[in-house]
Amino acid sequence: MILSIDHQIERMSTVWPDWKATREDDRTAVWKGNLRPNKISYCVRIFYRVPRLLDNTTVKQVQPRVFIDGPKLMPNANGELPHVYWPRGDRRAGDPCLCLFDPDHEWSICDHLAETTVPWSSTWLYWYEAWRVSNIWFGPARHEGEEGDAGDSSAAEIAKV
Repeated sequence: MILSIDHQIERMSTVWPDWKATREDDRTAVWKGNLRPNKISYCVRIFYRVPRLLDNTTVKQVQPRVFIDGPKLMPNANGELPHVYWPRGDRRAGDPCLCLFDPDHEWSICDHLAETTVPWSSTWLYWYEAWRVSNIWFGPARHEGEEGDAGDSSAAEIAKV
């Protein structure tokens, strides 16, 4: 069963009561809250639009979009920022969103964001902090359609929201 935006908002407010939801329309909401996976507290924004039943979409197109509003994600000395999607595949087109894709534990339209997307985002940020220190991405790093490790994903495209 596809969870409505009302179900998502209700569940997020129960599990993550400090997060604030803004309902944009009858199937879209944006949540803002803080995550502190290790040393740093991050301001996180999640955009989600419930797909229409007859929409011809892929998993990548319907999954929630997670953005870090602060502190901004920083590339390494080579300008690389691993395991993110850039709008239209272009670093200059806007802020990246986190790649939470894992074909072994994929998010679906039947899952609550509160129990998947938020904890997965915290885990991603934990791996990001380790990467900032070591320049090695220790977390899983596969993107849709890829086998094995994705490495630098800066050229990966993100579906328009």
